[in-house]
Amino acid sequence: MQIWMKGFHLERINLEIHKGEYYVLLGPSGAGKTILLETLAGIHRQKSGKIYLNGKDVSTLPPESRGIGFVPQDLALFPHLSVLDNILFGVRVQGIPGKDYQALLDRLISKLQISERLMTMPRILSGGEKQRVALARALLTRPKILLLDEPLSSLDPPIRRELLELLKEIHRDFHVTTLHVTHDQEEAFILGDVISVLLDGKIEQTGKKNRVYFFPRTCRIAVFTGMENIFHGNVVHVDPAKKEVHILHKGLVFKAFYDKKIPQKQVYFGVRGEEVMIVKEHRPLLEKIKEENLFSVVLTRVIEKGWTHTLVFEELSNKIPFVAEVPNYVFRKLQYEAGQQKRIFIRRRNICFMEE
Repeated sequence: MQIWMKGFHLERINLEIHKGEYYVLLGPSGAGKTILLETLAGIHRQKSGKIYLNGKDVSTLPPESRGIGFVPQDLALFPHLSVLDNILFGVRVQGIPGKDYQALLDRLISKLQISERLMTMPRILSGGEKQRVALARALLTRPKILLLDEPLSSLDPPIRRELLELLKEIHRDFHVTTLHVTHDQEEAFILGDVISVLLDGKIEQTGKKNRVYFFPRTCRIAVFTGMENIFHGNVVHVDPAKKEVHILHKGLVFKAFYDKKIPQKQVYFGVRGEEVMIVKEHRPLLEKIKEENLFSVVLTRVIEKGWTHTLVFEELSNKIPFVAEVPNYVFRKLQYEAGQQKRIFIRRRNICFMEE
């Protein structure tokens, strides 16, 4: 599916989603994610450009003729209809005979675990149950693509985790092409095969999720996706044979690999906190670690997050801050405390270059 449109705060959108893919559009509130989904679904009309679905131009078709399943943020369940009647609404509107959807209906009811709720009215359902009903209604019409608008944003953490797993199972079992929009990075990186980052109505980067996460194209993407260590410096040495550059930042030299073209003389670069390694004390330093970026630091602050700990360091000579993320079990085992002097290392291959 290829999309190009202008308006609704979306200056230029060009997406291509392959059949069977779980595609996530990640962006903050107000970036235009919902407007984009509603335009694809036919609720809004794009000012220019085309929307193609399986090679067919559906730009001017009404919503019910596009072959799109849409689960909006508010779920749009009909309060006067039972759960079963809500699920059947789409197939009844399209005039699909019962024999064509009964097997799929039974399968969805079983997979979504809503068999005990079929005669219930929506007002007494929990948030998670409402999500399941909305998913069943969208999937029963066998859509060519399923659009999900922030489907987990209003749920409590236990239910949210449960539905994260359920969405993965549904995608695996039903092979439905999915476009899922969210502002939640964890949600995006758990579910997405491909991720596009939408900022201020523009697609800033598209790629496999690990590429977007560890190698953001711009500083804005790096900040939005939570990269803690972002620097600016001058390239002072280039080794084309090793594909290695040295960058001077506030008196400290960093070594990094580059893949295709030599970086500009002045560069933005960074590394995620998970990639900042802490040298274990009282052990010989491996030669391969000596070849990496090795710095002496003091631990200035510990931030407990529950599932991980954030350690804030300061480099001893140049007072440059570094942030490391460590799992809880590592923190408890090694008993980190503010004031301790440590050594950290950053692998050259883990440093990424970014545009401003």
